[in-house]
Amino acid sequence: MPRGLTRRVIDRRKAVLKMLADGCKPTSYIVRALGSTHTEAYYVLKTLALEGHIRQWIIGKSAIWCLNDEEYNNLVNTILREIQRIVESYNLKYVYPTRLYRLILKDHKVFKLLAKLVPANYRNASVLSFLNGALRMLYGEPYTKGTKTVYFVKKNRINQPQTTV
Repeated sequence: MPRGLTRRVIDRRKAVLKMLADGCKPTSYIVRALGSTHTEAYYVLKTLALEGHIRQWIIGKSAIWCLNDEEYNNLVNTILREIQRIVESYNLKYVYPTRLYRLILKDHKVFKLLAKLVPANYRNASVLSFLNGALRMLYGEPYTKGTKTVYFVKKNRINQPQTTV
């Protein structure tokens, strides 16, 4: 760890702030865009967060970085509305992350939105954990049976998805 701010760290800080001006981004996107290691990017992100320039939220196993609460709320509410739309369009009484992922694969708009936040081109732990976190925001605590996590859809609860910051 550098003892002070080096030129490279200052350049990375400016690049991160410029990236986040376009909207919220996950850590993996920032690492790729900076062309640096995860440790270098995470150091810059954490120092910016400690100084109050950016905010970090975690959904599932994915860290999402935004400039302010409003951007995060807009992003998450959009995701939750789209998930709600998918669940309601199939008239599901219960849903679980794997089932939701299969339905998202059929909906290109939601798939594109999800792919901005997690690697969604194949089913992996990150995407399932992200969907599990989103379902928890919508429907509350899940019911577990063995290894399966199931969320029961309550129509009155999902009419207005709201995030809490």
